[in-house]
Amino acid sequence: MSKKTVLADVSAAAGVSIATVDRVLNGRGGVGPDKERRVLHWAKKLKLDRNLERRPTRIVRIGVVMQKPSNPFYEQLRRAFTKANIHYFGANIQVAQFYFDVLAPRKTADLLRRIAKEQDALIVILQDHPFITSALQDITPLVPVVTLASDLPLSGRSGYVGLDNRAAGRVAGELMGRFVGTAGGGIAVVSGLQRFVGQGEREMGFRSVLAERYPQCGLVAVVETREQPERAEELVRDVLERNPGVVGIYNVSSGDQGIANALRRFGLESKVVFITHELTPDRKGLLQKGVVDAVIDQNPELEAMTAMELIAKMFGRSEAVGINKTTPINIYIRENCEGQRSETS
Repeated sequence: MSKKTVLADVSAAAGVSIATVDRVLNGRGGVGPDKERRVLHWAKKLKLDRNLERRPTRIVRIGVVMQKPSNPFYEQLRRAFTKANIHYFGANIQVAQFYFDVLAPRKTADLLRRIAKEQDALIVILQDHPFITSALQDITPLVPVVTLASDLPLSGRSGYVGLDNRAAGRVAGELMGRFVGTAGGGIAVVSGLQRFVGQGEREMGFRSVLAERYPQCGLVAVVETREQPERAEELVRDVLERNPGVVGIYNVSSGDQGIANALRRFGLESKVVFITHELTPDRKGLLQKGVVDAVIDQNPELEAMTAMELIAKMFGRSEAVGINKTTPINIYIRENCEGQRSETS
């Protein structure tokens, strides 16, 4: 007759105290994610005599910190994390979304410290700023943090989920060089905020490909909207006035409609190669009209669910293996955009 598994067996296998095992299995909280994951793993493996497949009693609270969803990309993320609450209901994981002002980094740091006291883990899309990095370095030893879409490698984060942004920028550079052709000309880059590491990496990748393979395409301007897409039209109009030989525009952030308006004002909407990111409904429309030539997409819903799965695994609420944290780069042109991402349109 086989010996019945008791708490002490799980304690020894997981390398934690019996009291810790008891706290995890009875949902009392106060146990770090790594220990909780080990306890649940060994309790299931050793077939402890309790119904461990039932809905866990302790709620795992995940705070998502990002910009307000006035930007279509963040609206898609908002919807994705709202869906995640339903998807992870059985695992008793709850998601709360918090919004910050990208131009107020000190307030953002204060917000992070407050949220970290209330949440078990954080998913963040933040700019690289000393106030923010310092706050995260204080938080990450206590609460798991996953960076999404734009990395903060010095923050102590547990993982990054999203594109290889440098590779995405290189793809944009290759497309630009090929679309512009051997005649070449001036290229302008529109960014949102260079402090977002992902945006800076895209620009670096873009520059490197032009320099390596398409020297006839020279950068004549790099402008920054400071994550205010309504400024894009004015900034691009100024670039076009100062540089009448512009043949290409690469937008690494938002503001595409304003850029399109500026191109129309100069009668260049079908003459200037326009490459951007994220296949939002507005950008799909510009692509179908031939104003935008290519969209490099990263699928925000996939990114959100991957980040959720990563944290669920940290807390022993998922058995997923081999989670691919680097999401694929998808390229859309006018001929293959129809029907894509209709769920967010």
